[in-house]
Amino acid sequence: MAMQPEIRYINAYVSGTAAPQPEKKPQQRSFAQLPKVKKQPRYVIPVDLVAVGGILAAIVLVIMLTVSLVQMNHAQSEAKIYRDYAMSLQEENAQLQDTYTSGYDPEEVRQIATAMGMVPMEEVPHVQIQVSAPEVTEQLTGWESFWAFLLGMFA
Repeated sequence: MAMQPEIRYINAYVSGTAAPQPEKKPQQRSFAQLPKVKKQPRYVIPVDLVAVGGILAAIVLVIMLTVSLVQMNHAQSEAKIYRDYAMSLQEENAQLQDTYTSGYDPEEVRQIATAMGMVPMEEVPHVQIQVSAPEVTEQLTGWESFWAFLLGMFA
């Protein structure tokens, strides 16, 4: 049998294969300890968005109600002014009507008109004419014309 070479494992440290670990220097403590600032508790008020929305809607509605009340009062005052104006016009019209009817004599007006060539109604010949109205064809409504169109398409 042939001789085998003798195998040896060498566990030798070779420089450069491992990074040196620096030694940590001990830190010097300060002798005076500063007081720690205490955090003040935060007061958080929870806000419900639905409640805020409801409050805003109520405010808007109150503003709208106030504006509409002001507009209604203004409209009522204008209506009163126009009502008073219409009453004064009716009184003035009644006065003018009385002045007009008292200002002439109907019999005197008829005599003047007859003198100018007016003919009394009883003396005028009358002719009667008969007019027959043409037959009106019934117009279809929009739905009826649409329905007739559909029946025509699928008939």
